[in-house]
Amino acid sequence: MKNIIKAFVIASAAILFAGCIKETFPQGSTQTAAQVASSTDAMINGMSYPMMASGFLGYLENYDDHTDFGLPGVHFRTELMLEDLVTAGPNPYYNRAYAYALNQAQGETYIYCSYFWDAYYTFIKSANDIINVIDPETADESAILNLGKAYVQRAMCYLDLARLFEPKENKYTDVSSVLGLTVPIVTEKTTEQEAMNNPRAKREDMYEFILQDLDKAEEYFGETKMITYLQPSLAAAYGLKARAYLEMGYWKEGGDKEMFAKAYEYADLAITASGKTPLTQAQWEDPANGFNNGAANNAWIWGLSLSSENQENIITFTAHMSPEATWGYCGLSQMSIAKRLYEKIPDSDFRKHSYMDPEYIADPDNFTKWQYKWAVNAEQLHTLQVGKTGECFALIPYQAIKFRPAQGECSDFSVGNCADHPIMRVEEMWFIKMEALAGQGKISDACALLNEFMENRITDKSYSCSVSSQKAFINEMMLQKRIEFWGEGILFYDYKRLDMGITQGYEGTNQAPVYCFNTDGRSPQWNIVITRGEFQSNKGITTATNNPDPSDKVTQWSN
Repeated sequence: MKNIIKAFVIASAAILFAGCIKETFPQGSTQTAAQVASSTDAMINGMSYPMMASGFLGYLENYDDHTDFGLPGVHFRTELMLEDLVTAGPNPYYNRAYAYALNQAQGETYIYCSYFWDAYYTFIKSANDIINVIDPETADESAILNLGKAYVQRAMCYLDLARLFEPKENKYTDVSSVLGLTVPIVTEKTTEQEAMNNPRAKREDMYEFILQDLDKAEEYFGETKMITYLQPSLAAAYGLKARAYLEMGYWKEGGDKEMFAKAYEYADLAITASGKTPLTQAQWEDPANGFNNGAANNAWIWGLSLSSENQENIITFTAHMSPEATWGYCGLSQMSIAKRLYEKIPDSDFRKHSYMDPEYIADPDNFTKWQYKWAVNAEQLHTLQVGKTGECFALIPYQAIKFRPAQGECSDFSVGNCADHPIMRVEEMWFIKMEALAGQGKISDACALLNEFMENRITDKSYSCSVSSQKAFINEMMLQKRIEFWGEGILFYDYKRLDMGITQGYEGTNQAPVYCFNTDGRSPQWNIVITRGEFQSNKGITTATNNPDPSDKVTQWSN
């Protein structure tokens, strides 16, 4: 009951937050257009700042929300609405985004749905401000490239928003009256008056807008393919088109082969333009750079970077997802992989090494399956295993060490928190190509591509996929994709697109009992609800055109 009461109290404050939401619409700039146009490099460098900084959205200051860390905060939330990110610690509420895992307080009067809204429209405003001041007819080459980057960021945000908020049919809520609706489109030209009566865009209009932005980005990038993974690029534009066309492939009953073909085409272009290759075992397991440093591998197409000036000790992705970060929440929440997923990973798959094997926890000195690579020294490791360091609990079976503290620093948060965060890895493009082939009925080709990919994941080369039906292939492909992208915020859109159910409650589950929910197909909370704060200032949206409240629609499992 305690968590429900807290959600209600926050809900009262959410209505007062409406004024802040309106501020995410373009309101002009404190600089003149001429001044801004001459400093677009600085603007581009600052464009990603709100996507990663601790507390930038005001949730920390206003609600003491310790998961206010930009786009990684979005990814943390979406992962908790699935089945594979498990809160295994003795106190499940050390998972500070517990409302999403509980499917509670997800309606329009609570702050939980508003985080998605406030985050992405803040990121969109950063892009709009740049687009607003660069005239492609008169801009120099550097400014033109920056214009392309801004269009990519805006397209990414709208694609995520469309996939988050477009309602999909499910067995728990009636979405028939709002099918095909996404979110309002706000551009660099949208006035405050227009924003006050801006309805939800239809799905077709939204995707047309997104693809137009990406077409412009392609034009402005020209032959410039990749400059740095820390900024949008031509490869990222191609990757976003691949994501968009993959979604569009499912709009027609039985699938749209033309859209699937385009998804394949642009995923392939993204791979070629980026020059990126899948992570190696050494890069995956690197105790200093594993999933925290895009410069230490050749797989990241696009990522974010966090500096010591922009972070607070417990308000970062690392603090919530890395148990080796001894200052953070993860040593208490003990974020783990779901037992039923872990048990499906063969010992010859090096990705399994990101999680604590039960045999290792029982007898680490005699564990011979593989050698864990640690960011901590032997003395610290022993302390974590057999007792407590401060408040951090001993490591437990299935606990994850996928996301390492920056530079392997486990004690100094000002260093260890300064980790990069992936937005797009080249591996995702491989999976889009596979799914696109299956969507065209080319199952054998899809199997061949999955087998090729898995050659770089299975150390004894024993993997083989040889299914003959699309459904069987999608099931196997998604198993491998769940293993590949555990915790990264990619999988939510796959689950929603493919109408996959979640199973957290089962005999022997390692999920905290309070979070054990099972769904038959889509979870109702995947249709994110628009915050009341928005339609208090935007008459184009009402309760009648909002997604239905999914809170408490799924019954908690008990054995």
